[in-house]
Amino acid sequence: MKQFVYMIGLCICLLTIGCEEMLEMEPKNSLTYGSNVTEKELEASFQGGLSQVRTYMMLFYNNSSNYVNGEYADEVTDYSMLLRRNLDPQMIPGDASIGWREHYNVISIANRTIYLAEHTDLAQDRKDFYAGEGYFLKAFAYYELLKEWGDCVLIKDEVKPRPVAKSPWTEVADYAIEMAQKAVDLLPDFDEITDSDGQPVHYKHTPCKGAANTLLAYLCAWKAGGKYFAQENQRNYDERELWLKAEKACSWVIDSSVYELAASPEEVCTEVLVGDSKESIYETVYKDQWVEMGAMYQSLNFCPARMYEQYPINPLATPAFNDYVSFRIKNSTVREMFPDGDLRRDAYFYEFEKMADPDSVEITKDFAYPYKWREGYYQDDGWGMWWANINQNKIWWRLADVILLRAECRARLGGEHVAGAIEDLNMIRRRANAKLYDASEYGGDLRYAIFKEREKELLMEGHRYYDVIRNGYVRTELDEGFRNASDQDFIEGCFFNTIGNGAFDGNTLMRQNTYWLRYM
Repeated sequence: MKQFVYMIGLCICLLTIGCEEMLEMEPKNSLTYGSNVTEKELEASFQGGLSQVRTYMMLFYNNSSNYVNGEYADEVTDYSMLLRRNLDPQMIPGDASIGWREHYNVISIANRTIYLAEHTDLAQDRKDFYAGEGYFLKAFAYYELLKEWGDCVLIKDEVKPRPVAKSPWTEVADYAIEMAQKAVDLLPDFDEITDSDGQPVHYKHTPCKGAANTLLAYLCAWKAGGKYFAQENQRNYDERELWLKAEKACSWVIDSSVYELAASPEEVCTEVLVGDSKESIYETVYKDQWVEMGAMYQSLNFCPARMYEQYPINPLATPAFNDYVSFRIKNSTVREMFPDGDLRRDAYFYEFEKMADPDSVEITKDFAYPYKWREGYYQDDGWGMWWANINQNKIWWRLADVILLRAECRARLGGEHVAGAIEDLNMIRRRANAKLYDASEYGGDLRYAIFKEREKELLMEGHRYYDVIRNGYVRTELDEGFRNASDQDFIEGCFFNTIGNGAFDGNTLMRQNTYWLRYM
């Protein structure tokens, strides 16, 4: 028991001290650990990484995540978000205080877990499991770094006690792909995972082969689709090979018996987005855990829900509170996105026909009422119940998402893959009772039809900005500032955040995002 407590304490120490020093390039060797650790200690190590994901994601997602740049909205009421979505230099993106520190904390814990797994006397299958968890966490953190910062510092097995320059994002992507593939090779599927006591795991925050394949697919797709904003000397790679690899990884997930589409869009709202469903592939647990997380986290955003919702999830709100959400969607847009018969219209929006009635316009201003997240976390302050947050898990990926990603891969590959792309697209449309694909849609552009289907199916879930960037639809799908940006602006990093101040301390090789530096 003493060893177990000691290991937990060491994890906390690494989180709060060791990795922060690493990022400021005054590191200690992070791999000088003892051997012969127990399985409980190994489990504590990787659980510390999962906990850090839950914490950093809330802090960063609440303040600086790029997802706000491309979330669908007909009107944006938050002035700072409007500036950011327009690429306005008055709102330089990034958080100087938080930055990417927490992402590298996850990488530090991942490296530690991998090292300990390789130097333990456990049976080989248990060593492989914990090493696989470490590889997943490292690849996951790098994928988030790629989406938020592009070029970043590449830390592999240990930190070198000297200044370290950023690596081109393409090189970071290669390493992350390698790590994700190792996770795929080592991890069992979710229904085969057991904890240190030999008990089946319950929550899908524990990485498994399905989650690792999904991560691998997204990393391959990001590098393949991002060739247009890579440095000129970093474009010597075959994106077709990457699309093939991503398609194969998606197929593994889709063909697995572990995952299954929910029966209807209504179940997506009432079950899948709540957590622990057959459609969910990877998630972070928040539901019913707000009290233990502490007051500072209880009102932070971990998903876009509160950007869109007030009435009726807020018990103190009235329909007029629609004026206080950041992103608003017009009723006419909802009708266009989801024609009569598409079940997503009534699932994703509260009493759509009633609220869209002309007699309601004086109150609704002709905007719809998103209702994709149904369960709230409420607090009683003595004056009454108030809405503090969404009492659901963070769903990073779900099966519908992966099916549409495979459709994109197949559309990109063309030829014999096109029929499969159409079938994937129709699989999601059938569930929604939507009209099946017709070659006349969007001028016959199948890939764009798939993009628009992702926009509809994953509406308000935080995927759209990254889908736009990956597909190169920046000048047609984002706001004015992005539409007017040059190809060189894309290469210099206008899609990404600035680097926080701490990364420059003691690191003479660190350089700021080239695009945003001109405005700083």
